[in-house]
Amino acid sequence: MNIVFIFFYNLLWAVVYVLTFPYSMFKRKSQPQKWEERFGNYTFDYSNGGKTIWIHGASVGEITASSKLVMQIRERFPERKIVISTMTQTGKERAMKIMRGLGNFVIVPFDFFPFVKKAIKRINPKTLILIETEIWPSLIFLCRLTGVKIVLANARLSDTTYKRYYLIRLFSKKFFEQINIFLPKDKEEEQKFLKLGVRKEKVRMIGSLKSDNSYPLPMEKSSLLIPSSKFVIVAGSVRKGEEEIVLQGFKRLKNEFGDTYLIIAPRHLNRVKDIENVLRRDKFLYRRRTEKFSFKGEDVLILDTIGELRSVYSVADIAFVGGTLLPYGGHNLIEPAFFGIPIIFGPYINNTKENARELLQLNCAIQVKGENDFSKTISYLFRHPLKRREMGENSLNYIRQKKGVVVRYIETLKKSDFL
Repeated sequence: MNIVFIFFYNLLWAVVYVLTFPYSMFKRKSQPQKWEERFGNYTFDYSNGGKTIWIHGASVGEITASSKLVMQIRERFPERKIVISTMTQTGKERAMKIMRGLGNFVIVPFDFFPFVKKAIKRINPKTLILIETEIWPSLIFLCRLTGVKIVLANARLSDTTYKRYYLIRLFSKKFFEQINIFLPKDKEEEQKFLKLGVRKEKVRMIGSLKSDNSYPLPMEKSSLLIPSSKFVIVAGSVRKGEEEIVLQGFKRLKNEFGDTYLIIAPRHLNRVKDIENVLRRDKFLYRRRTEKFSFKGEDVLILDTIGELRSVYSVADIAFVGGTLLPYGGHNLIEPAFFGIPIIFGPYINNTKENARELLQLNCAIQVKGENDFSKTISYLFRHPLKRREMGENSLNYIRQKKGVVVRYIETLKKSDFL
């Protein structure tokens, strides 16, 4: 990695640290554990113990994707200590919930030499496993400098990020040389890294961790206080601007068929109030998931909780995956497939092209063009239960074909002495 770049990168961090010092001190007093971890101060110290496996993911999605891999590492290598780090408190809490007892859970330090150095000393990693796109210059540089092996697992680059790296590919090639092995999530991502100059012998095409993740537990409509007679549409990971499209489509369906119910799960919980405003404006009856009163004739349930969406898909008759009707790039398309649910998504699937192609090819999903097409497709599927059943069975077969990724991950990492 270019030493000049690292120097100026950390110089910029030093300036930011000086400018924000009073704020940082305030936060360290008001939220001591969280902010001490931001500075690499962890309550444990493995510096004199056996080498640790350090797994890092940005937030909820990456942590969920890595959960089965972490469980398998714990099972196969019980002598290894495990540290799971995230960028956010929400991600940390999710990790603690789904991987309880598997290791230590922390917030990753700011990517500034003094803090990263302190964290590496405390964690004492043998291997750092970065999930998806968590590429931090100081963290990678110092790990490589201290002999830590680095894995980029479920590796992917958004189209925008790829184009930026490609413009500076002479530099990015040197940067990626610091990483020991790349495990891209699909063939398209594999090609991106190869075109950026990553050596072919460093790339292993194993598959997506998300497709072989731990199976979500199914739910019953009754556990969500929804009458069993309702035809349920789950709109998951919905982004700003998509809420109105989904609600207008649902309104047409309800006017046409009557006994229907919508569960809408915003990608970010700060959108809940905006969704409520739209629902009130359009005179929908609704409640939040966190409101535990019984069914009172509402039309819509807002899923205002974290970590439930994967299981909530199980009560759906039709599932729509958000971030796809507007140019956000799309979210996890295969989560509804675990339960044999027909899937709808829009035209913007840059983040999940390979899964989209496979789902369409196997007749598990329907891709819609926009608002009108969205409404017509939902109406069509409502009127054709045999089509829904066929798509659902195809989805289950698709998931069965995807099994075994985590086992292949473990064997690949073991063979190269990463574990």
